[in-house]
Amino acid sequence: MARPKRPRGHRPKIIIDFKEAEKLCYIQCTETELAEWFHCSVDTIARRIREKYGISFAEYFEKHRVGGKIALRRNLFRLAENHPSMAIFLAKNWLDMKDRTELANPEGEAFKIEHNAKAKLISALDRLAARAREAEDSEQPEAKGD
Repeated sequence: MARPKRPRGHRPKIIIDFKEAEKLCYIQCTETELAEWFHCSVDTIARRIREKYGISFAEYFEKHRVGGKIALRRNLFRLAENHPSMAIFLAKNWLDMKDRTELANPEGEAFKIEHNAKAKLISALDRLAARAREAEDSEQPEAKGD
């Protein structure tokens, strides 16, 4: 059986399954990831979208990623109902809540104490390093004069 004739030097046109592309955008895949999935270049993805829909990849992506973002948000809220850590994450990131405690001093003025684990850890490590240096200095024999 004879092969179908096509102009010499041309590769077969890469076919993009746009239903599959929509699903990949739904789960927030990038243009590069779509290109890898369809075994083609990023330029081919952009060109096929422009040919079929007359829009850029960015516009196509924005249109089809919305459903995935909504589903993700729905799942985050469901998780927050049973997992306090997820509720804390959502409160900090979406409600701009912080780990702060306000206390009143005897004069009645409020002051804030911010919980800063990183600073406490660095301070503790600095103290340990200073102790280690002191111990090394006390263990080293004094240099004898010639």
